[in-house]
Amino acid sequence: MDKPQVSSTKTNEQNTTSLNRTHVLKTSSCKALSGNGELGYELSLDNKKAFHIRITSNSGGGFFSDESISLAEIERILFSQNDPSRLTSVALQSLFKGKSVNTPAFLMAVLRELGFVKPIGELKRFHQLIDAKSFKATIKKLHKLS
Repeated sequence: MDKPQVSSTKTNEQNTTSLNRTHVLKTSSCKALSGNGELGYELSLDNKKAFHIRITSNSGGGFFSDESISLAEIERILFSQNDPSRLTSVALQSLFKGKSVNTPAFLMAVLRELGFVKPIGELKRFHQLIDAKSFKATIKKLHKLS
């Protein structure tokens, strides 16, 4: 099995200023959108009780940024899209400026695994954002982990 690769990037201060990495709620894995590999991720809670997602590994060998990204920021970006019924990982690129181009797709795979987006038919890279009420309900379920 290939050794997972992590890009050497500094933490994105805008998205992780309040992060207290001592409270990881969940460590898990999911399939990459391409189907070529398994992605490791962490779901954590910061000292302000805000959720963060961090990609921790990739068995497929591609580079990625291992910074923690605020779920509130992800939510803001996704709900600001012109057509949230037809999303690709390109919508998440602004969260990772100057970082690995793989990371938005890896994050989209995690969001799919957690239930925040769902695939559109057989299209591997196209997703539909769940409605705002369901998004909040999914977050509420995550709070039960803490």
